[in-house]
Amino acid sequence: MNSFWDTRYSIVDHVYGKEPNGFFASQLEKIVPGRILLPGEGEGRNAVYAATQGWTVDAFDQSSVAREKALKLASEKGVQISYSVCLLQDFPFQPNHYDAAGLIFFHAEGSSRRYLHRKMYESLKPGGLLILEAFHKEQLKNDTGGPKSPELLFDEEELTLDFAPFKTLLLEKRDIVLNEGEFHRGESNVIRFIGKKIK
Repeated sequence: MNSFWDTRYSIVDHVYGKEPNGFFASQLEKIVPGRILLPGEGEGRNAVYAATQGWTVDAFDQSSVAREKALKLASEKGVQISYSVCLLQDFPFQPNHYDAAGLIFFHAEGSSRRYLHRKMYESLKPGGLLILEAFHKEQLKNDTGGPKSPELLFDEEELTLDFAPFKTLLLEKRDIVLNEGEFHRGESNVIRFIGKKIK
């Protein structure tokens, strides 16, 4: 899997663009900046945007090629981000450490998905917010991005179960038009979640 992502990110251009995910950016604008965690951050578009808004950013991904491009983008924007290269299971999640976290098109399956979602809750401080946008299972009918396996996609029931400890502020399926580089482009079915850690 590392070689797959290294290969995808090896082209000169940013394959998902340099601009942040629109939903992520719109939600971040509503929050007082603090420390944020961004797993599966790829080429850094969301991490760098958060840093320009005054956030202290911790990010990770399994691709060293992605990290290089993320750090270059951060330098171009005049900001700094902390970016680790590691597998999901190897990242040192710290409990009650973050004011916010973002999961933007991070598609893990089965036990890895549940592990990630549990760790995201544990990593947030009380009052911290989780922002998620990902492809809904209905995305399978489209050729506009995302995994082709239903096990890697989401629906409302799965997220309700995974994020039961959160106070749900938003859970919705949306039909949108993506324009995020080469691999996220066109009419798409996404799911969005915003949750608040109560205690």
